[in-house]
Amino acid sequence: MRILNYWLIKQAHLVWIASIINIGLGIIIPDFDFFSKSISHVALEAPVFAFTHRAADIIIGLSMCGFAFGIHQTSQSRFSAATLSAFLLGISMISAGIWTLETPLHLLYNLSIFMIIVPMAFALEFKNIVKSGLFESFSVGVTVLHVFMFWLIYAGFIPQELNGLIQRLWAVPTMGWFGVAAHMLILHQFSVNKSIQPTAHASAD
Repeated sequence: MRILNYWLIKQAHLVWIASIINIGLGIIIPDFDFFSKSISHVALEAPVFAFTHRAADIIIGLSMCGFAFGIHQTSQSRFSAATLSAFLLGISMISAGIWTLETPLHLLYNLSIFMIIVPMAFALEFKNIVKSGLFESFSVGVTVLHVFMFWLIYAGFIPQELNGLIQRLWAVPTMGWFGVAAHMLILHQFSVNKSIQPTAHASAD
């Protein structure tokens, strides 16, 4: 089970890897307005682009759910807000790959708002394991960025002609955070505790 937890956390790097595809896919689509159209608009384009985008969304969502299960097994808290919020965010990404933005089932009625909670909750829950002030500051900064961006969206302050570009720039720290969090948790939890590091058993044989 400990080795499984290791890989469930490590595979969270798939979040930012698959996100690179979704962030940049619009650049190569003929006549696609990369600056104004959101990432989700790619799902309405030609099948080769649409299916690539939707598959990436599902991979991102499944990876987030796997990460949620991994941190649930690793967390010392009885109730894990980080687990719940990461899992719900993962479900919203899976739904974004299944349904297009023309239906409220896309992002499952805006469950993506749980991305606000994930970085802060994770930093608090694993504060005694990761023990990195820099990572805590980064997580708080990402949470504040999420709050600020959702405020801009709901207040209507983002110009339509720049909506797509701003969303893509926002996605970089949003999805990149998962890779950083996975790296920090593995570094401080699994690499320090050799009894749960997968390579420990191999080196002992």
